[in-house]
Amino acid sequence: MICDNCKVREAEVYQAHSGKRLCRKCFMKDIRERVKKESLKIGLDKASKILLAVSGGKDSYVLADTLSSFIDSNKLIAYNITEGIQGYNRYEQIVQLKRYLSSLGIELIEDSFKQGVGHTLDEMMKYSRNKGLNVSACTFCGGFRRKLINNAGRTVSADYVATGHNLDDEVQAIIVNLIRGDIIRLIRFADKPIKLSSKFVLRVKPLRRVYEWETTLYAYYGGYQFQEVECPYISTKPTLRSKVRELLYTLEDKKPGALLSILDEFDKIAEKVRKQSELKEELPTCKICGEPTSYGREICKNCELLISSGLLDPHQNLPIS
Repeated sequence: MICDNCKVREAEVYQAHSGKRLCRKCFMKDIRERVKKESLKIGLDKASKILLAVSGGKDSYVLADTLSSFIDSNKLIAYNITEGIQGYNRYEQIVQLKRYLSSLGIELIEDSFKQGVGHTLDEMMKYSRNKGLNVSACTFCGGFRRKLINNAGRTVSADYVATGHNLDDEVQAIIVNLIRGDIIRLIRFADKPIKLSSKFVLRVKPLRRVYEWETTLYAYYGGYQFQEVECPYISTKPTLRSKVRELLYTLEDKKPGALLSILDEFDKIAEKVRKQSELKEELPTCKICGEPTSYGREICKNCELLISSGLLDPHQNLPIS
């Protein structure tokens, strides 16, 4: 069957959400064009410096490849965190990621939970379990990753932090926060980022309209040697997000394009909410680490988790090193 776009090459990919059959070249071009369109809407083309938060997975490679196709690589700098998960974090994956980024002319800054927080994720989980806390690894990991990435963005004076979150990630996050009733975080998930603290570097998601299956296929077509092993904490303790993910996959299978429709409608609603919102006051700062925290909080969630786990003495009243 011939490609619906070029009408020349043999089709290899069927996009259920668009109804198109595409050849490999047209499929990859389609992804780059969608990422570019989203990036231009955000204003990434006008940025002086963009920090790419890269994990070494497929989305990281697609993020770097697509952005570098229309943004000068001198404006891009990558940042990677080793969480400290036995059997998951592998040195050779970082070497491969660094080699690929170097081929694009992008520098990679390496960091770790051990260096940036003082404890590996495995250590955090061990201590929290010993304290009888029922806290998922994702709660620890997500919070500290966001904190370290934001700190790195400030350090390099980045205008934006770009993450590799794809469409599946974005819609899952929307549904999870709807279930939790977290309106403030919901508003920040929309297509136009808002800045609630002078200490925040705006976070953007250029891949937010690209399906995960598309980033996977793009990565395979690109020949990237990415991290394919799933985090062991996901399988040992399924999270609310993983349950939402399965529900959304079922919906998408029955109605192709459903995830894109959810995202489009959410962006419209979020824009209206923002215009009526009074969230203009600067977020307070944590009295321990000095980083932004939620309204009404004196101590941020990250420091609270460390205190509850016995990894931080609240009476020290010192920033986490």
